[in-house]
Amino acid sequence: MKDRFGINKKRLAILILAHLIGAIFWHLTGYSFPSSKNDNRYPQTFLKKTVAVKVARIRKGEISETEVAYGTVIPAPGAVEIISIPFESQVRRIFVSEGEEISPGTPLLELAPSPDSLLKLEVAQTAYKMAKKKLTQVKKKKALKLATNQELLQAEQAFQEARLRLESLKKKGLGKTKTLKASQDGIVGKVYVQEGAIVPAGGPLLEIVTGGALEVRLGAEPEDISRLKPGEKVRLFPVNRPAKSAIEGIIRAVSRSVNPSTRLVNVFVVPVSHKDLLLNEYVRGEIIVAAKEALLVPRSAVLPEGDHYVLFTIKDGRARKHTVKIGLETESQVEVIGQDLHPGDLVVILGNYELEDGIAVRTEKIE
Repeated sequence: MKDRFGINKKRLAILILAHLIGAIFWHLTGYSFPSSKNDNRYPQTFLKKTVAVKVARIRKGEISETEVAYGTVIPAPGAVEIISIPFESQVRRIFVSEGEEISPGTPLLELAPSPDSLLKLEVAQTAYKMAKKKLTQVKKKKALKLATNQELLQAEQAFQEARLRLESLKKKGLGKTKTLKASQDGIVGKVYVQEGAIVPAGGPLLEIVTGGALEVRLGAEPEDISRLKPGEKVRLFPVNRPAKSAIEGIIRAVSRSVNPSTRLVNVFVVPVSHKDLLLNEYVRGEIIVAAKEALLVPRSAVLPEGDHYVLFTIKDGRARKHTVKIGLETESQVEVIGQDLHPGDLVVILGNYELEDGIAVRTEKIE
């Protein structure tokens, strides 16, 4: 329906309502155009707006950059002793288990000679008796001038060989049950046999990690090894159990070949104390590749902006924007490099996405 001026009344009502809403908005927000009496940089709405933020203090401290690698606790080089016996034996009893700590005198195994070993001893005893008897006979013949010096020499030589062979078998313990005992402190690394088994001469019975000496074999990515050097510090953490604190260690060696089973490079770490580590357990290693004193802020304080980073400090109740560079980083902290940043300054860590330079803020909590 149109009035006498040809204007649609419904459309006119909408226009009037829109103007009323606009007028109310400008009145409530206090927006005005810049004047000599106002801050020419911001509209009145910006100057009156207040953002609630949470802040922390910039601090100066040490920060380190780490490479994380995972690995296993293994025996230290030269610490492995293989227990064996020089004649074929049968395992009667096993007194220890893998991973068990042992001390000097701890019984390990009870062994008895195998049937073949007993036969070997019996043969040696028979040979000794026959050689002794033969020597006696030759001596009697020599006294009667019925044997030559050469025959006597041969009989004496055969007797000595038979005697030495028999004594050797007896010294090895052949012919009687034997209990093997630990000679020093250590950890049972492996048990190679079972009760009742026949073990060949020289066959492995037990593996002992003498003194409990352990080290950690970590696996590092091949592209990272240029940053890893012997002597660098490492923090070790058991993966499957809680630890009161990090176990400190030092890199002993970095392998120059790739492990074919893991496709990683082995990094060997000597722990300062191995008492908090368990043989064969899985650990995480944090290798410290760089460390320095720097200005530090919580990670949440730094925001990406284009091709750089920014953060906001608080001064006189307003946010101040700073362009910064990022240095070393950890999971919780970041080194920041920029102008007009000082230890103790308040930096925004929550609510900073809503901020602009100069905006008024209300701090809720200082961490």
